[in-house]
Amino acid sequence: MKTLVVGFGHPLRRDDGVGLWVAQRLEGMPGVEVIAAPALTPELIPKLASADLVIFVDARMGAGPVRWERVRPGARPALIHALSPPGLLAWAEYLFGDYPEAWLVTLPARDLSFGEGLSLRTRRAAEGLVGRLRAYLDRAGGP
Repeated sequence: MKTLVVGFGHPLRRDDGVGLWVAQRLEGMPGVEVIAAPALTPELIPKLASADLVIFVDARMGAGPVRWERVRPGARPALIHALSPPGLLAWAEYLFGDYPEAWLVTLPARDLSFGEGLSLRTRRAAEGLVGRLRAYLDRAGGP
């Protein structure tokens, strides 16, 4: 199974960079391609189309638990510089005839001020998610 993990967010807005932080800690896992990007761009469409499973990781303003949401293609938006997960899947389906199973995992973000580094609560949530993702992806197996 070919798995793609896409962590995205702004690296200089503290907790908004949590998707990048998670992605960087998953790099090098066998059978898993990892992309850390500030935005979801059209260049990701071919990579999504060739994957069996895509896990998007992003920040979400507020408190609460890590959330997992199944993502399906939405309306096909104009190809602009940044898209949503449903928009990317819609383009993958349109251009390649299919789309992978996809999930959006969001972590609570409390501090979106300018700066680097995660707040303590967001970092703890991210560390827990990295552990769960590593365990799941190890069990899911490589290609």
